[in-house]
Amino acid sequence: MTSTDTLLELVKRNKLLEEENRRFREAQEESSASEERFRLISETIHFGVFEIDNEGSCQYTNTSFQQIFGISLVDSLTRDWREFLHDDDRQEVSNVWEQALEGMETFSRNCRIIRPDGVHRWVHVHSQPVFSDTGGRYTGTVEDITERKLAEDELKKAKEAAESANMAKSQFLANMSHEIRTPMNGVIGFTDLLLETELDDVQVDYTQTIKRSGIALLSLINDILDFSKIESGELDFEEIEFDPELLAYDVCDLVRPKIGELPVELLCRIDDNMPTMVNGDPLRFRQVITNLLGNAPKFTEAGEIELALNVEDEKPESVKLHATIRDTGIGIPADKLDAIFEPFQQADGSTTRKYGGTGLGLSICKQISNMMGGDVWVESEIGKGSVFHFTAWLGKCEEKHARRMPPVSLGGVRVLTVDDNKTNTQILQQIFAAAKMSCSVVNCGKDVLPALETAHADGSPFDLCVSDIRMPDMDGYAVADRIHAADASVSATPLIALSSSLERDAHRCEKSGFKGFLSKPVRREKLFQMMGRVLSDRHDDASGQSQKKEKIHTQYSVREDLKHSVRILLAEDNPVNQKLAKLMLGKAGYQVEVAGNGIEAVEMYTASPDAYDLIFMDIQMPEMDGKEATQTIRQKGFEHVPIIAMTAHAMKGDREMCLEVGMNDYITKPIKREAVFAIIEKTVFNKETA
Repeated sequence: MTSTDTLLELVKRNKLLEEENRRFREAQEESSASEERFRLISETIHFGVFEIDNEGSCQYTNTSFQQIFGISLVDSLTRDWREFLHDDDRQEVSNVWEQALEGMETFSRNCRIIRPDGVHRWVHVHSQPVFSDTGGRYTGTVEDITERKLAEDELKKAKEAAESANMAKSQFLANMSHEIRTPMNGVIGFTDLLLETELDDVQVDYTQTIKRSGIALLSLINDILDFSKIESGELDFEEIEFDPELLAYDVCDLVRPKIGELPVELLCRIDDNMPTMVNGDPLRFRQVITNLLGNAPKFTEAGEIELALNVEDEKPESVKLHATIRDTGIGIPADKLDAIFEPFQQADGSTTRKYGGTGLGLSICKQISNMMGGDVWVESEIGKGSVFHFTAWLGKCEEKHARRMPPVSLGGVRVLTVDDNKTNTQILQQIFAAAKMSCSVVNCGKDVLPALETAHADGSPFDLCVSDIRMPDMDGYAVADRIHAADASVSATPLIALSSSLERDAHRCEKSGFKGFLSKPVRREKLFQMMGRVLSDRHDDASGQSQKKEKIHTQYSVREDLKHSVRILLAEDNPVNQKLAKLMLGKAGYQVEVAGNGIEAVEMYTASPDAYDLIFMDIQMPEMDGKEATQTIRQKGFEHVPIIAMTAHAMKGDREMCLEVGMNDYITKPIKREAVFAIIEKTVFNKETA
């Protein structure tokens, strides 16, 4: 290599060194600028920033860190931040911090500190490891969260106070319900009893007015209490199996008297796909339909009112029912359609003056439907009427096998009645006496067990115990516990619970061993149905029958058991009419067997008379018509089975002719569902409770 080449090589190397130096200086300048930016940012943010090396020594803190801990820069770099921890937090936080440092893990914790000036603060410390060529270190932040914690504590106290207030309000409502319903039970109960005495027309009118006013007042009380419970979030919902079709017809029966002599036809239409049973709260479901349907007669002077119940949607475990209530009344202005669902609102002030009401009912319906996963809304046109819609999701039920309910005579049944309210016991005593039952009364819970034991020792044990739930000295649940803990001689006594409380906890009654549960005021037919069912269960147990029974009977389950156990003999020669009637009755849950003519009807019934509760008898049939078949059945000594004529004739004298040959009533063709179900109600259900 020549000297020239050597010189050129040295120049080249020198240039490379100068370039490297330039780049190094630029990197240093950039690093300094970056560090300066970091320090500028860290000094202006509101939370503290710190850095700790892998030996655990603090290398950097910003001004906010020093201010949060109330210390100087030197102290922040030379003192461990854990020195400032509150005594109650020091041990736990220190242990977690040591574990994080040792394992190079993320640390995040809320804790309390005490600054050198004695001020207590809440802080949130968060740090995490950072790894580089020079090793590992910790960088983190400290945030003063004292104000947030104080706000959270205040919010927690406010929430607890609100919950306490809601609990007190709920208890007040429960007490008010009991205190108000108790005298109302006396008013309504004694007017019922008074109406059964010998009164002249004026007295009957006055007494019925008292009863209607009492029922209206009870309805108003229910609305106010329900609205208050909705406001406090305390409205309760039960999970009970019930029959939506039966419920719909029951509501129609309840509303029908409101129509009176008006030229208005009340219709009820049920979807053919309607499930026999659903799972939900029948009282709340009924409450909405009753309110919507009950309003219609107020605003409809002529035409029709129709309740339709349809299946709108379906899921594997639930079904959405859609009820529509259509009327041909006065209608609602378009600008008022939304307002009527607001509390204390109606279409206008004159509505309240003319038709009455508080304006609470529709608001309650709206909120109940929302709680059931549905909604309530209305379509209307002035002068043409309205259509109210109500939807709700309800649970599906397994298909239930109908249970045969043998008629139970209540005559001679010995009942122990427990109630601290003497008015209630007087009403129950008179009800039981009318059914030829023997009734004894105790007015406090602690006297129940001695009364049962004494009766058993005397050789005349009680068949049933009917107990109020809410009593001052010992409530019904405690009474049930004492009875079931007693000797077998009295522990098997069936218990029926009565309650005037807002609570409708049938499940709690079931757990306490009650066989039945009814709400006050108690309708005598419901009570008799309940007693008959409970006694029937006891008879089945004693005779070793292994029928599957409900754990507890409610007013809904007893009513539905009655319906689903009814067996009907249908005598009809026309195949189309056979199919229609069998479909109609079978879909409603009744058991139906068909006879093709009068001879078959006589043979089927006389061969097994206990198998049928009712006979629907067509008048015109080949071989033996309905009149001759009825006469034959009566001549064979079967006087008590109801026989209902089905005829295409509706001439004057047809009813009398049917009654003369031994029939109980008649319905005209084409057969209407309402007429069929009303006949069953009249001739079967009412007979069961007589």
